[in-house]
Amino acid sequence: MDNIKILIADDHQIILDGLRLLLNQEEGIKVIAEVTDGEQVINEARKAQELDVILLDINMPKLDGIEVTRLLKTEFPEISILIMTMYNRKEFIRSLIEVGVDGYILKNSGKKELLSALQALSKGEPYFGKEITRTIMKSYQKSRVFDNPMEIELTSREKEIIQLIGDGLNTAEIGEKLFLSTHTINTHRKNILSKLNVKNSVGVIRFGIQTGIIKGFDL
Repeated sequence: MDNIKILIADDHQIILDGLRLLLNQEEGIKVIAEVTDGEQVINEARKAQELDVILLDINMPKLDGIEVTRLLKTEFPEISILIMTMYNRKEFIRSLIEVGVDGYILKNSGKKELLSALQALSKGEPYFGKEITRTIMKSYQKSRVFDNPMEIELTSREKEIIQLIGDGLNTAEIGEKLFLSTHTINTHRKNILSKLNVKNSVGVIRFGIQTGIIKGFDL
């Protein structure tokens, strides 16, 4: 398998040093550049011959993470963007989703979650950390975005997968829990997105909350 080629961006050098050391120790991952402000992110993306994932903070000099994401998704839609930040705030999360971010985790996440997020994004799958997923659920739990949602026909397996998405599980974790391959779970996810006419897991979560498929979180 080819290396996942990553650019890391943070305005604190000690965090960059730590991330570079951590990621370069992992087989299948290669850090190709590290930068400390938003303008450098754009410049490095333009210079890079190959780039799979940009690991990006929100609070950046010159251009913040939201604006960087917007610009990158316009110019380089094929590059996945993973936000890693200390901010678990619904306004940031919603703004980033609106400009097309692919993943969002917190800086207090462990190494395992960071690597899971990078692996998911490198395969074209979104990744939102469990705490972020709960914030999204709370933010959208009163939204009414689907007309006649109960008329959308879903299989029992599709409903089960929607509930597990609401639990914050990624594709690999859902497959492990249901004893199914990741290919099978990806097929189900694509069918769910098509039936609901939504673009990502956020839309699935909104549907699940509205219909009561997703349960069991405290407001």
